[in-house]
Amino acid sequence: MKNSDKSSPERRRNQATDLITSGHIGSAVWFLAWPTIINQLVSTAYSIINAIFLGKIPNSTYSLAAIGVSGVILNLQWIISIGLSAGTSALVSRFLGANEHENAEQAARQSIILSVFGGAVAMVPLLLFPRFLVSLVGAKGHVLPLATSYTLIVSLSTIPLFVYMIATAVLRSQGDAKSPLYAGAAVIVLNVIFDWLLIFGVGSIPPLGIKGAAIATGIARIAGMALTLMFIHRSVLGGALSHLNANVEWFKRILNIGWPASIQNLLMGTASAVYMRVLGFLPNGAATSAEAAYTVALRIESLSFMPGLAYSAAAAPLVGQNLGAGKPQRAAHSAWVAAGQATAIMAFVGSLFLIIPRYLAAPFTTDHRVLPIIISYLMINSVSEPFLALNMVFRGALQGAGDTRYPALITFFTMWVVRLPLAWLLALHYRMGATGAWIAMSSSVVLSGISMMVYFKLGNWRNVRV
Repeated sequence: MKNSDKSSPERRRNQATDLITSGHIGSAVWFLAWPTIINQLVSTAYSIINAIFLGKIPNSTYSLAAIGVSGVILNLQWIISIGLSAGTSALVSRFLGANEHENAEQAARQSIILSVFGGAVAMVPLLLFPRFLVSLVGAKGHVLPLATSYTLIVSLSTIPLFVYMIATAVLRSQGDAKSPLYAGAAVIVLNVIFDWLLIFGVGSIPPLGIKGAAIATGIARIAGMALTLMFIHRSVLGGALSHLNANVEWFKRILNIGWPASIQNLLMGTASAVYMRVLGFLPNGAATSAEAAYTVALRIESLSFMPGLAYSAAAAPLVGQNLGAGKPQRAAHSAWVAAGQATAIMAFVGSLFLIIPRYLAAPFTTDHRVLPIIISYLMINSVSEPFLALNMVFRGALQGAGDTRYPALITFFTMWVVRLPLAWLLALHYRMGATGAWIAMSSSVVLSGISMMVYFKLGNWRNVRV
């Protein structure tokens, strides 16, 4: 009987919440961050493997460019789902910290229901207008049909993506970072296996190239949804799945926090689309090389994103649960500790981009036009990696507090007022090409990190009501 008590969901919840709200802060940060770091590492490995796979097929430069262009559009779905999860994280973590279990369960339930509706709405334009959307971003020539088919196929799995993202937020908000790790690892393994089978073809399976990569992504998303829902069912918030009756008032409560975060992420996603469009205006055939280089460089840079995303995910329940427990000073201290650890790690990774960029870029392409552009991206953006850490962690901390409006304003200013006009000015007007676009990106990241840190320091987030 005693052994079963120790392994019960309630016991696990108490241990996680006790550590977050009363334990050693450094230990609490690492407890929440390390599984997500592993998850991001596995995800990064998949992204790299996927790019290498596509780099081995005929006309690989076109396929890589198509994935990059499609990724800009498909990321809009991902970032909207992340925005919705901000409301989930703030409410679930706050209620658990205050020991209001029924409200935490209801917040989780309504978030999952809302994710189905949100996924359906986000899927429609991609199903109806895939060619128009990818051409709007900059796809043309041989890239256009490849990007269109990839976008259309992946969009069919939008609802599973939304449910997967919200279910992951529910798990992390209760201090469970390991279950998303297990689900994420399984998703990536499946994705790699089906990538290999469908991109190259094995036995009676014909080689499908970029279409095979799209189908593999859809299969992996469905698996991720199933696994995360299973983990919620086994958790202390398992009652959230006992029935699925929608409640409009709870929808409003979740969206009141989530919509500014969705707008913030939408601003980032659309800015990325316009940024890709700027690259598409480069003359004399430089556009396709720049788009392919940007696609590969982002995959390499994800080595740096990995700890930033992990510590951002850790900061949300650290701040939310401590605010719910009536400990705002501990909430602030936890966020600063998370930011310090993330900044140190990302500064180290950024130094590798500066010291050995050619070794990092060479496995992805043998195209002599693309390789130097990737190298220049890594070297220019290496200096901004610590500031990216500050941006990511404090944004996660503010979302955990339910403060999502001012971060959205900061994002609008740094990306739309600074990055895009500067990219156009340097890349096109002053004819600096891709190098000018990379400088604009790095500069805006530095500004965004400083701005997010200053706003968090002001402390207005302590008084936000959820």
